[in-house]
Amino acid sequence: MKKVMLLVLVMVVILGSVGLIACGSKEGGGATQTPTQTQTPTSTQTTPPAGGGLSWGDMPVYPGANQLQKATWSIPPAEGEWTKIEWRYYETSGSVSAVAAFYRAQLPAKGWEEKAWMEAGEVQWGYFEKNNEKDGAMVWISTQEGKTALAVMRATK
Repeated sequence: MKKVMLLVLVMVVILGSVGLIACGSKEGGGATQTPTQTQTPTSTQTTPPAGGGLSWGDMPVYPGANQLQKATWSIPPAEGEWTKIEWRYYETSGSVSAVAAFYRAQLPAKGWEEKAWMEAGEVQWGYFEKNNEKDGAMVWISTQEGKTALAVMRATK
């Protein structure tokens, strides 16, 4: 449970940072991106992208979702903590509930065990584990400006 709470805190910080980047001014006063984050617009992303060292073959992508950004972090190892974390950010026209149902069905089919799922209005998120808690995954789904925003995290020890 401690890992879940830590991941929730990390997710809140990351999503807050993404919001600041997205809302930055186009006149030079906006937030800047760190070298480890890259924005990669794509037309339609239906296969898992290659990661920066992590395998994404067991992480499905919602059909028709467009990848907007990706981010990778490496953290010095501490006992029981994640050392590599990768995020993928998508946008889709699918509803929050349809995207949530997709991940709740597809991740267990790929070997992930659902550890937590939360629904709060137009926001849903879930946490999954596999490989005896060595790998973690988080899915965060919400409505933003008439589209469904989707963040998928993959982490390993």
